[in-house]
Amino acid sequence: MKNRIDMIKKSYIKTAGAIISAAVLMMSAGCGSRNDVPGSSVADISASGSSVQAGSIAGNDKGSTSVSAADGVSQARNVTLTRDLEYPDYYEQEVRKTIQTLDNTITGDSVSYIFITDTHLDSNEASTTAAYRMYNAVVDVANNSDVDFVCVGGDIYDGRHAEENGKANAMQIIRNVSGILSACNKPVFFLHGNHDDNSFSAQVDGNLLYSADYIINKEEWCSVTMAYFPQYATEYEHGYFYYDLPGKNVRVVCLNMSDSDDTVVNGEQNEMGMYFYGYKDKQIDWLLDKAFAREDCQYLIMSHDAFDYPEGYNASSNRDTLHDILTAAYTHQNYNNGKFAKDFSSWNSNIVLYNCGHLHMERVYMAPDMGGLPLINTDKGKVAEHGVWGAFGSNGYWCQNPRTAGTITEALFDIVVSKPGELDFVRFGAGDDWQVKY
Repeated sequence: MKNRIDMIKKSYIKTAGAIISAAVLMMSAGCGSRNDVPGSSVADISASGSSVQAGSIAGNDKGSTSVSAADGVSQARNVTLTRDLEYPDYYEQEVRKTIQTLDNTITGDSVSYIFITDTHLDSNEASTTAAYRMYNAVVDVANNSDVDFVCVGGDIYDGRHAEENGKANAMQIIRNVSGILSACNKPVFFLHGNHDDNSFSAQVDGNLLYSADYIINKEEWCSVTMAYFPQYATEYEHGYFYYDLPGKNVRVVCLNMSDSDDTVVNGEQNEMGMYFYGYKDKQIDWLLDKAFAREDCQYLIMSHDAFDYPEGYNASSNRDTLHDILTAAYTHQNYNNGKFAKDFSSWNSNIVLYNCGHLHMERVYMAPDMGGLPLINTDKGKVAEHGVWGAFGSNGYWCQNPRTAGTITEALFDIVVSKPGELDFVRFGAGDDWQVKY
C-alpha cells in the first residue's frame, strides 16, 4: 500500500472566452469565497512535479450549465433550483458554480457524495440561519448533479434544550432538517452524533442528567431522521444501517459512534451521548455479519467520529476494535481478537474510504497504522472559528478561517468524488477545491 499522498489545491484560471456568457462572468466576479472559480482549463500539479490536465468547463446562462465533453461537443445540463427562495443570491451563485465543477469532476468510474456535518445549528443565530441555508443548498446541488448520495455527518444541533418540552423542541429541529432534505432526489443518510440525543441539556440544568424526559432515544431519533428515508436504510438498527447504490458495485455503511444504551430505569437512561462514545457489541456483530456480508463490492464507511480523539471513549467502547477490524478488512487479513472474528484474507471486496466529522477540523490521512486506509475528516458546518486543537496540528489537521456570517464563507460542506487512486474535494463555501492522489 502507498502511504505517500500528493495533495493538490485546484487553482482555476479565470477566462473571459466567448463561450462564457455575461451572466456567468458576473457570477464569478461577485463570488469571492474561494479562489477556484471554474474557467476554461484546470491544471493539477502534483508534489512530484507531474501535471494532470483536467477537462474544461464553461457556463451558459443562469438557467443551464454547459459541460465540455471529451469529443469537444458541448452538452447542456438544465439546472432547476427549487430551494433558492430559502437562501440569498450569493448562495445561488455558489450552487451554480458547484454544479459546474461537479459536471467537470464526476466521471463514470467515480463515486461521489455530499458530506455536511457539525452544523450545531442552534448554537447561535448566525449558525441557525447558515445551517438552514446550507441544507437547502444541499438539495439544489444534489438534484442538479450526478452525486450518488447525501450524508449528514451528525451533531445537527447542540442538544442543550433544557427548557420545558425540551425534547420535543429538539426533535422538531431535527425534523426540520429531514423535511428539507426529503426534497432530494438522491439517497439521504443521517449519522448519529454525540450531541444529537439532546443529552447536553444537562450542561444547562444538571438535574436533567440521564433524564429520559429530555434524552432522545433510538426510536425517537429514527422517527425524525431515517423514517423519512426508509428505502435507504437497509438492516436499520440503533442508528446504523447500510445501502447498496443502484447501478454501482458500492455499499455505503453508516455507523453510530454514540451507540448508547437507552434502557430506562426509574426515569433515567442507562447511558447518553454526552458521556458514551463507542460501538456496542451488537453493532460490531452487525458490521461483521451483515454490513460486510457482500464480498464483491466497494465499501464506503461513514461515521461521526474516527480514531484520533480518545475523549468520551472507555474500555468497553470497541473503538480500538473497530479500528482493527477496518485495518484487517482494508489489508485483507484474518481478524480474530477472541471475541469478534472475520477472515478477510480471501475477501474480494475493498474499503475505499472512511469519512467523519466531530473534531470540527479537516484532514485527509492515509493512516499508516491501518495499511493506508484513507481517513477523511470534514470541517464543521457551524459558523465559528478556532485554531487546530493542541497536538492535532502535527497530525495534518486544519480549519477554514475566516468564517463570516452573511457571506458565502458562513457555509461549508464537501462533495467528495472518489476515483481509483484519487480523491477530489469540491468545496461549497469557505475554502478551496482540492485533490489527493494516493
